[in-house]
Amino acid sequence: MKTPLLLTVLVFVVLSFSYGQQVKKVASREVFGTVIDSAGVVPGVKVKLNSPNDSVTVITNAKGVYDFPIVISKNFKITVTGIGYQAVTRKYVMDKATGPVKLDPIKLSAQTNMLKGVTINGVIPMVIKEDTIEYKASAYKVRDGSPVEELLKKLPGVTVDANGNVTAQGKQVTKVRVDGKDYFTGDVQTATQNLPADIVETIQIIDDYGDQANLTGIKTGDPDKVLNITIQKGKRKGKFGYGTLGDGNDDRYMARLSANDFNNDQQIALLGTLNNNNTNVFNLAQAGGSGGRSGRASGNSSGGSGVSTANGITINKSLGFNYRDSWGKKITVYGSYSFADKNTTTSSIAQQQDIFQSGSLIDNDNTTDDNHSINHRFDFNMEYKIDTLNYIKFHPNLSYGSSNDNNTDIFSNMRNGATLNGNEYALTNTTNPSGGANILYNHRFQKKGRNFSLNANYSFSKSDQGLNDQYTTTQDSVVTPLYQQINTHSSNNSFNIHASYMEPVGKTTYLEANYTYSYSNTDNDRYNYRIDPTTGKQTYVDSLSTLYNYQFEYQRFGLNLRGIKPKYNYTLGLSAQPSTLTGESGDFSKNTNTFNFVPTARFVYNFQKSQVLTINYSGNSGQPSFGQLQPKPDYSNPENVVYGNPDLKPSFSNSINFRYYQFDLKSGSSLFTNLSFNAVENQIVTNTQPAVFGAQSGSGTDLSNTTKQETHYINANGYYSTNGNYSVSQPFDNRQFTVTVSGSAGYNNNISYIEDERNLGKNWVLTQGAKVRIDVDSLMDTDIGGSYTVNNTVYSLPSSINTDARTWSFVLDGRNYFWASWVLGYNLTQTINHGFSATVVENPTLLSSYVEYQFLKKNAAALRFQAFDLFNENAGISRTVSGNQIIDTRTNRLGRYFMLSFTLRLQQFAGGQGRGNGRRGSGGGGFGGGGRRGGGG
Repeated sequence: MKTPLLLTVLVFVVLSFSYGQQVKKVASREVFGTVIDSAGVVPGVKVKLNSPNDSVTVITNAKGVYDFPIVISKNFKITVTGIGYQAVTRKYVMDKATGPVKLDPIKLSAQTNMLKGVTINGVIPMVIKEDTIEYKASAYKVRDGSPVEELLKKLPGVTVDANGNVTAQGKQVTKVRVDGKDYFTGDVQTATQNLPADIVETIQIIDDYGDQANLTGIKTGDPDKVLNITIQKGKRKGKFGYGTLGDGNDDRYMARLSANDFNNDQQIALLGTLNNNNTNVFNLAQAGGSGGRSGRASGNSSGGSGVSTANGITINKSLGFNYRDSWGKKITVYGSYSFADKNTTTSSIAQQQDIFQSGSLIDNDNTTDDNHSINHRFDFNMEYKIDTLNYIKFHPNLSYGSSNDNNTDIFSNMRNGATLNGNEYALTNTTNPSGGANILYNHRFQKKGRNFSLNANYSFSKSDQGLNDQYTTTQDSVVTPLYQQINTHSSNNSFNIHASYMEPVGKTTYLEANYTYSYSNTDNDRYNYRIDPTTGKQTYVDSLSTLYNYQFEYQRFGLNLRGIKPKYNYTLGLSAQPSTLTGESGDFSKNTNTFNFVPTARFVYNFQKSQVLTINYSGNSGQPSFGQLQPKPDYSNPENVVYGNPDLKPSFSNSINFRYYQFDLKSGSSLFTNLSFNAVENQIVTNTQPAVFGAQSGSGTDLSNTTKQETHYINANGYYSTNGNYSVSQPFDNRQFTVTVSGSAGYNNNISYIEDERNLGKNWVLTQGAKVRIDVDSLMDTDIGGSYTVNNTVYSLPSSINTDARTWSFVLDGRNYFWASWVLGYNLTQTINHGFSATVVENPTLLSSYVEYQFLKKNAAALRFQAFDLFNENAGISRTVSGNQIIDTRTNRLGRYFMLSFTLRLQQFAGGQGRGNGRRGSGGGGFGGGGRRGGGG
């Protein structure tokens, strides 16, 4: 028995050794790489490897990566195919080594035969893929020297309003990047109004879910709209900039400087301005604001096209510096410092209706506000690619703001035949330092698809505010003064961390486990002093002062399943989120615990090239603010005393969004649509009722003739909203004519309580518009358009007043070019308002124009004479509907003035000028001619 057993073992050993020798002789290696196109990585395309010994097909993952773990042959070829792309085949010859081989990225080109013989200027103007829409700048001609903003105006689905705010596919763009990195902390107008369009290769509109989502591919929540400007290769090394000086009547003046030094990865920019024509360079958050019962009108960010649509008149001094560089092959840094000193004077007339069952309160205000603010902002980023598997990003930021606000209000309140007249002077001083840091670490394992990432964030903010309020009323010949000093010191510290681990569970399927911890602590101390109007003596009032501290903490445990197929990808997930809200004030404490299940879903379907459907579902919790929680009354506005509610629960919202984008390469037409729905559980709403000083409602006091009110906060269910928008563009005659039809609809099912009774406010806002762009080379560049908006609100309580406001708006905006050196610009806007209160309604006709002469080599210099608001009718009209409140406001804006400006534009690039995408001439839209606001911006 022993002999056969030994023989069997010996045969097994010999065969095993022989087989091992054969395996050793057949060497293999891992081969992997990335598929890209002009917009970035390309997921979901087929990659096939062929050789005498191998024939394997895989699909690129969310990062555009393909991976063949075992490749035996030294000689092989790889073929990449995808819908809308030209097939690419590459041949490779390997050496005898068996280590992993990373191939150079394979770049795909669009499939031009889809045009069926029709060539559009030899350029495909637009490519749509999942979360990115890419526009080829050379397909949209602008005048040489025009800013990026003028290029954006010509892009289908993109609009630029009079203040320079950019909206793409119905959503406002919140950040700008240059070659993938933040430019001046992502300030939108800073980039779009200062960078010249003729250095741009492409404009990308990106739905950005954050750095961590971009690394893992797990995208949840509501994305930010980000604009990425890619620079032409021939324009990445050189110097360019401009300077503008202008002087006008009524002591109007402006000076502006923009200087840029690009040396491939190193980019340095300097911007500065000094003006009093409502032109802004940086959008820095203003510290504090006006105190007291007023402060509805405030200065906005910038002027408009032709006529400034910023509220008030602003004197602005701004300076900024942006830096970007590569420190070696592994480290990239970029950051900026910005400074702004503003003084804004605003005057407004407002009528406010507060609707009560026992009689509505009508409040007429005439307000003047003078605000001086100073802001500093520092932002820095460092990205460290340790190796091919490890990545770290560190992002600290710091800002400091201070403001001094003087507000004067003359008012008259009427209710049930009673009239209260009064005036108020409020002086508010505020300082507001804030900052924080974010660190992101990502590790990609050797196993394909296995990934770990960790994102931690800390932030802080502080505010010290002093309000000196002198409030005097007269009713039935009785004069009642109320002078008070309210000092508020608040601070918030928050920390959150998010960890994600992803594991492949199939060839195209991945499972992600994630954990989130978030903690925030808020301290708010408010000290109320009553001031004797005669002696000025201050007396501390303990019953109106609050020392309150609260914390909001939650954890989230989640699982997500992600699948990637050639034509679609999806993410399905579920999270459990317990949260705790704790508050303390003296010997009072409150603890509220909630628990929510948070489902997550995302589905992307690529019908064909440049036709994408995206569906997103997400849930999120929100914490109450200090003003909603604090247990003692707040007399900052003597006309409306606010009582917090420490028993409030956190709210929880459920949101779903549908997005469909389509671009037809043959006709050049485009369609962008969005539809969203949002429902909130435990929405924090107001309960408003008439009141008198020293007596709350329900105390037996007669409130029928009081002209004051008090506000309480409660949780309520039933709030939901839905919003949709669309934009259809059709170009004709090689894009010399483009017709755009767009519209939006929004419905809000608002919840409020009036005198303890539930009131539904069904608010509809509908807008329909159309525009024709005429873009004839070297002749004219003009937009003609109009829109009609309806703002309708119907309340459930019979005592409420339903509202129906309607606005027609017509716009003619353009430039005509004469000979080689002359430009005539014009902007005509007619607004017709219906349904607003008689005290504020206006139908302004706004007309501005300029004549510009361009000279020197390549029209580098421009002399411009501009006339703003020739009819002197510029004013801001707005309506705000909230709870039981309707506010119609008319605010002053910069009126008629004239200005003569001179602009000099210089640029020099290594190896010549490179490829341009503009027409001859300078200035056109404002970069070379002193800005779209005639010298400002």
